[in-house]
Amino acid sequence: MKRPSAGGKGNPWRCFARWGVGTFLLSAAHTAGLYGPWGVAAVAAAGGRVQGAWALLGAVAGALVFFNFQTGLRFAASAVLAFAVNLAFCDTALYKRREYTPLLAAVSLFAVQTVYLAGRTAGEWALCALSAAIAAAAAWAIGHQKRDVRRLAALSAAAAALSSVYLAGFSPGGVVAAWLALLCGVSASPAAAAALGAGVGLCADLARPSPALLASAVCGGGALAASLLRRARRPVHAAAFTLTGMLAALALDVDRPWMTLYETAAGAAAYLLVRREWLPAAQKGAPPQAVPAMAANTAAQKGAAVFRELYDTMFRTRPTERGENPAVIFDRAAEQVCRNCLLTARCWQTEYSQTYNAFNDACGPMLKRGRAEAEDFPLFFSSRCLHFPDLLGAINTEVYAFRLRRQYRTRLEDMRELAEAQYEHLGEALGDGAPPEEGEAEPPLRCRVGTLLRPKEGETACGDQLAVFTAGATLYMLLSDGMGSGPAAHAESAMTVRLLRSFLKAGIRPRPALKTMNTALTLRCQESGAFTTIDLLALDRGTGAATLYKYGAAPSYVKKDGAVTRLDGGSLPAGLQDARQPPETTSLSLEAGSVLVMVSDGVTGGDGDAWLRTLLEHWPGGDSQELAQMILAESRRHGGLQDDCAALVLRLEKTAENRPRRV
Repeated sequence: MKRPSAGGKGNPWRCFARWGVGTFLLSAAHTAGLYGPWGVAAVAAAGGRVQGAWALLGAVAGALVFFNFQTGLRFAASAVLAFAVNLAFCDTALYKRREYTPLLAAVSLFAVQTVYLAGRTAGEWALCALSAAIAAAAAWAIGHQKRDVRRLAALSAAAAALSSVYLAGFSPGGVVAAWLALLCGVSASPAAAAALGAGVGLCADLARPSPALLASAVCGGGALAASLLRRARRPVHAAAFTLTGMLAALALDVDRPWMTLYETAAGAAAYLLVRREWLPAAQKGAPPQAVPAMAANTAAQKGAAVFRELYDTMFRTRPTERGENPAVIFDRAAEQVCRNCLLTARCWQTEYSQTYNAFNDACGPMLKRGRAEAEDFPLFFSSRCLHFPDLLGAINTEVYAFRLRRQYRTRLEDMRELAEAQYEHLGEALGDGAPPEEGEAEPPLRCRVGTLLRPKEGETACGDQLAVFTAGATLYMLLSDGMGSGPAAHAESAMTVRLLRSFLKAGIRPRPALKTMNTALTLRCQESGAFTTIDLLALDRGTGAATLYKYGAAPSYVKKDGAVTRLDGGSLPAGLQDARQPPETTSLSLEAGSVLVMVSDGVTGGDGDAWLRTLLEHWPGGDSQELAQMILAESRRHGGLQDDCAALVLRLEKTAENRPRRV
């Protein structure tokens, strides 16, 4: 069972089964018939909303079914206390701390039970403390994010619940505890295996009427022996566990050691009967998490340089910040009030110096106070002005607006600095270097690509930029149109293409890569006012599945089975779009013979795009580069080249054979 959020959302029947029925079953696990730590732990881990309510009902039902009335009443009271505390603190920061749930489970059980332990023996107090410790460990395991940890908690509870049941002197709980301890032994390091095995055995021991810590010794020692021999074969694990358990039983001088031997041997036999794919990863060859760790390290190495490049490109060189001149307050106020005044010429022409000095004298006290007062202005000015009250009111309105703009710029700068630090630190944390790309077999679809760039007439630099590249089995086609034309637009689009290419080559998925670029460009746009469109195609060359991503890009066109489809986009360019807004996406299914055309808005300017759709419909097929040239020629005939022009043409063919190659 996974600890929920405070909101308690989800499927109601699933919630009932997981927390209501699950907690009811966990309540069957007890310690010496006096305490129910597993049920209290489940209530603590469930939270204070819907899941918590179901868990509480399950715990109360378990208290009535599995305990006598007096003991069940104590158990139910502990569960009610845990739920009440969760309900009171579920919206606080304390609720989110890791130690909150285990501490709540332990305190809830111990606080209620201590009322009934006044004057009792030290052994009874120790049993209560051990039960509280089990409740804390169980609450941590039940609320853990990893499924294996939650399974360990459930199986430990099952061992505890069955340990008080005897069939001809034989305990099924001992079998479950032995089997679980053996699994822990072959899955963990020796120290961890011994601790987990002893913990599982302790749960089984404390559930019996007369705890003797026999199962703790058997399971702890057996798990340690199995862990030391975990690279051997499975029969060796079972034999070592059984022998160690028998030696532990003899060392403790129990009355009937053969019963312990039977339970241990049955647990080892269950381990041998489990299918191999059900065993932990350590039994399948490689150490646990070795491969995922290597993969994560590789991805980190590839992404590190990209984030550092993003930081260096966008944030390392900062323009000089220039704050707004307070004189704008008086300029805007005078524009509103003095425009229709009879003394305008006198104040702002004949006696301009005196008017300027009057405003200058009032500026300091006004900004310090946050509001202009009549005494801030010289008497000669305030007595001469025909509309001084109106002017004073307009000035205060502009002062308020000036302060709001200043606060906005301050917050924007704080956000910018935070983003800078995030990009910089992320690049530093991920590490340096990227491993070389490996070769791969040629996919079944061959991509024929034609490209075309043409600057606006009269310009030497094109504001549109293109990129075509592969990353694994994915082909990327990227088109970016910078604002305006000329060198400035070229610099913006070239930077966008370069950074996005680095992101995608590093293995970062298109959607998060585009959102990251949009966020960075939004911050940059606040300073420079520049923005750029992004048009990206991601094509799986193995299946033909493709996705088109757009930030303010011009329409694209797909010809499939002789029909031409226009793919529009209505979002704003990157830098103008909301930083949290993802790009517009269109999913496509392409096949051999399909043609896709991506263009900038300069290609279809003038007479619209009807001519382009007609050209594609009647194109018989052939070289992709020839089609790109034809698009440029037709664009010129229909009023094009009034802006920068770019075109990308993709035609798919079947691969004759798959040959190893390097990309």
